[in-house]
Amino acid sequence: PFQPYPNKNSFLLGEWYWNDGVQKSKEGFRRLIGIVSDLSFDPADVRNVPWDALNKTLGESADSEDIWLDQPDAGWTETTITLSIPFQKKALNPGLQFYTFPPFRHRSIVSVLKEKMANRSDFQHFHLEPYELRWRRKDMPEKESTRVHGELYTSPAFLEAHEEVQSSAGEPGCSLPRVVVGLMFASDGTLLTSFGNASLWPCYMYFGNESKYRRCKPNCNLCNHIAYFQKIPPEFKDFAAFHSGGKGPSDAFMAHCQRELLHAQWKGLLDADFLEAYEHGVVIECCDGVKRRFYLRIFAYSADYPEK
Repeated sequence: PFQPYPNKNSFLLGEWYWNDGVQKSKEGFRRLIGIVSDLSFDPADVRNVPWDALNKTLGESADSEDIWLDQPDAGWTETTITLSIPFQKKALNPGLQFYTFPPFRHRSIVSVLKEKMANRSDFQHFHLEPYELRWRRKDMPEKESTRVHGELYTSPAFLEAHEEVQSSAGEPGCSLPRVVVGLMFASDGTLLTSFGNASLWPCYMYFGNESKYRRCKPNCNLCNHIAYFQKIPPEFKDFAAFHSGGKGPSDAFMAHCQRELLHAQWKGLLDADFLEAYEHGVVIECCDGVKRRFYLRIFAYSADYPEK
């Protein structure tokens, strides 16, 4: 049951080594002491374990090669992106040359929304209709109330989008309730270790229909990972130099290609299902048994620019 480890004690040490982080702490040290001081720990179980060969076996496991390590029902998919790269007339191979980048891993935004509407815990906090929030003292007349700004679903922009959807002609023969879904995106490059260049460029999505006070709580799990953007790989410079006759690409050229790659990835993320839901809405039967037509709208996008 502890394969590829030969026994429980070797598994516990291996698990501690790989999962305790690159920077050791007092808490990690206490966990190690807990393993080796346990009455069931036998030094003979770990004395002759071929650790290097075992770790190599873990890295070469056929079960984990070229797969995405998320929940099997999380809806992750891969999209191959090929860009046409322009080269000047004086280059060795002038004109457009095509380059295929590593697969772009992402999730369907519509699928994430469907999962949200099927989750009873989240659904009860999901605001299906916006409203205008106002405050006044008890001794003040209603006309002198003050508008309160704080949530997306009480903002003028959300109310305007809601009114636009409600006043539109709608889909022929459809009388379902119409709901505006406020999407909020954020992306930022992230280093995976305290040393080296290993990094990821994740994209997160929040629903503005949920309160910011719940979105900021990690235990609410309201942050949705929907994509991991690709940066220009090192091999691309060799490709550019080859078609330029050995001349390396300029910083401006690399920045242009990075922007084009980012736009192409967003095009894959905003797929046909997203565009359909944006224009015509998507019908979802919610966990309360009511069918509604949801219209996707993007209200916020906080992003960085890796080419800088």
